[in-house]
Amino acid sequence: MQSHKVLLEVEDEHFNLIAIYSSLEGYKMAYFLNKYLKIRLERERKDVDFNHTEYDALYALFSHKDSNYYYSLELVANKFKGEPKKILSSGSLFKEEELSPQEVHLIPEYNQVDFFLKIGEEILPKEFNRILQTIGHIPGVQAAYAIDIENLKSKQNLIFE
Repeated sequence: MQSHKVLLEVEDEHFNLIAIYSSLEGYKMAYFLNKYLKIRLERERKDVDFNHTEYDALYALFSHKDSNYYYSLELVANKFKGEPKKILSSGSLFKEEELSPQEVHLIPEYNQVDFFLKIGEEILPKEFNRILQTIGHIPGVQAAYAIDIENLKSKQNLIFE
C-alpha cells in the first residue's frame, strides 16, 4: 500500500516592524502617532491576550485600517505588569505569601521596547523611512528603529486575529 504525504505550505504574514522606546501611556502614544502621521489609530475592543506560563497578560492594541492606504498599522504595547496566576499556599491559615506584580513582555527578546508599530502588507522603503523618522520627532519618544522580522524569534506573537 502506498502512502501519500500532503504538505501544506503556510505563508508567513509579511509585515514591517518598528520598535518604540517611550515612557508615554498607550493612549498618548496612539494620540501622538495620529497627530504626527495623520492617521486614525483606534483602540480595539479586545486587547491582545497572551498566556505566559505564569501570567495571563493583556497588551493594549490600537489599529488603523483605511481604504485610502494600501497598508494597515497596529500599535501594540510590549509590556504588561500583573500578578502571577498561580495560587501559592504556605500551608498555614494565617500566613500568606505576598506576590508582587511582575513585568512580562509580548516579545521577550526585546524586553526594553515599550511599543511595536506593525505595518502590514508591502510598504515602499521611502514611506517606511518617513514613518520611522516622524516617530523619532514625537515628544516623549526616546528612540525608534526598524526590526528585522526574519530574525525575530517571537514573530508569531505579533499575528493578531
